[in-house]
Amino acid sequence: MEIEYLTNENAQMWDDFAQNSDYAWFRHTTDWFKYSKNCRFDSDSKNHSFMIKQNKEIIAIVPLMSEYSYPDKENQCFAMYSDYTPLPAIKNNCDINISSIFDAIWNEISKISKENNIKYGKFQIDPLIKFNYFRDFTPFNIFSKNIKLEFTTTNIIDLRKTEEEILRSMRKGHKAAIKQVIKEKNYRVDIFDKNNITKDKLFKFKEIHKIDAGRQTRTDKSWECMLEWIEKGKAVLVMLWLEEIKDYAAAALIMMYKNAAYYASYATIDSKILNGHHGYIIQWEAIKYLKSAGIEFYEAGANVYSSLLTNAGGGGLIY
Repeated sequence: MEIEYLTNENAQMWDDFAQNSDYAWFRHTTDWFKYSKNCRFDSDSKNHSFMIKQNKEIIAIVPLMSEYSYPDKENQCFAMYSDYTPLPAIKNNCDINISSIFDAIWNEISKISKENNIKYGKFQIDPLIKFNYFRDFTPFNIFSKNIKLEFTTTNIIDLRKTEEEILRSMRKGHKAAIKQVIKEKNYRVDIFDKNNITKDKLFKFKEIHKIDAGRQTRTDKSWECMLEWIEKGKAVLVMLWLEEIKDYAAAALIMMYKNAAYYASYATIDSKILNGHHGYIIQWEAIKYLKSAGIEFYEAGANVYSSLLTNAGGGGLIY
């Protein structure tokens, strides 16, 4: 087996492999790496991503970036914009022993960590891949030998169900909030995809995000990356227009790849608009759009618990 590092020259080959691997989702692609590298103002991010090849054919891709840990900046760590790195993606129906592939992957990661003084890393089983790691995790235990595992949970909506079934399955308060807002006439929800997106619309979201956060939290370059996602059909912008102010008051960006979508970013100028229920109506309109676009699974966000409750499970730290 040979190691080949990701470059501009083989980037399309990498993305083609990700598109065809059941182990890969959007966070395995060069579009995500570009965003991660350009997101933090204080980042010294480096891309160490590499491929495992056999007889010149890619059999695995290994997303891997390092950056200063945040906020102390004392350590270098494997992470992507202070977030988790997805586990490697392997060729579908690979006839090569998976343990030997992961041995090669781990050896290379160990080499990179020593050369770059990496102190720890954060890895994650991406919940939106087609392959179900959770049912067949045995081949990937090479990571568990070196990792402190932590369970986290997320919310995934099955969009193969009808709108009526999805609405019925929501908790009572969420469903009531959606129905209440639908009755109001002082708003509309606009959705911008590759067919109608403009830079002005995306940067209106940036303006709203800055108001919500109290400052600009991401670089201009990272916002340009998000615009590229939408233009490529890999994201959609959902915006709430208020008649009262004759302008957009809230917005959300949703990543789309293969048959799944992820609720990536949200902001509002005022949490009290539409009685605080604007987020619900944005989610509901997003769900309807995603269904019409052929998306089958929608990750609506991770659950956050006390650290006392997250002491075992499915992501973790190396070293």
